[in-house]
Amino acid sequence: MAHLFTIHESSKDYIKIQKKTQELDIMVELSTVFRPELRPETTSDFLDHAVETLSWGSCISIGVKVETGKWRSTHTIAEDVGITMGAGLKKLYYQRLQDEGVNILGSGTGCLDETLVRATVGVEGRRNTFMHISPECTGAKLELVEDLKSGDLVSCIEGFFQGFPATCHVEFLQGKDSHHVWESAFHAIGEALRMAMAPNPWRIAKNNPYYGEEGIADASLI
Repeated sequence: MAHLFTIHESSKDYIKIQKKTQELDIMVELSTVFRPELRPETTSDFLDHAVETLSWGSCISIGVKVETGKWRSTHTIAEDVGITMGAGLKKLYYQRLQDEGVNILGSGTGCLDETLVRATVGVEGRRNTFMHISPECTGAKLELVEDLKSGDLVSCIEGFFQGFPATCHVEFLQGKDSHHVWESAFHAIGEALRMAMAPNPWRIAKNNPYYGEEGIADASLI
């Protein structure tokens, strides 16, 4: 059976994972150890910035290398980068869940100048993303964010939590500048992931009656 992803290297704190299709060749490296040489090169300046912000918030080093074919779609790049990052983190997450236990649930806040965004993540094997934009957050409704569309960033986040898998709620509370809004969103999501992955021996997989072993099995099939 063909696999959607190829894992080139994997340990308890590092993974190198590839998603290759006719449209894109994406290589992602994730490390829970600080590795400044891991940087995103997605072919989009703002998507690079968003991934770096996610890295800073989650305290996970993230390297991304994207090669495109003749037809370059920012939507496909953003979505597939998100899916591949999520799939890689799934492997690291379930290894930590099995070995030492993790919080499973996390929340975080991102703020930048006039902007405030809140994110909550629950890792229970479900694949959902819900976004709520308050009337005070007009920046989240603007079409463009530098060299990307807002819809591309939505697809990146949705793709991430499909690959992970987890449920994520993002609340855009206030903000006028689209750059500030989306930077705050990725920071908030990173902070929520960091909390969800924080060690918690009480919730080690062998004690978990709901989805621990199922999640570990799912992670092994990527």
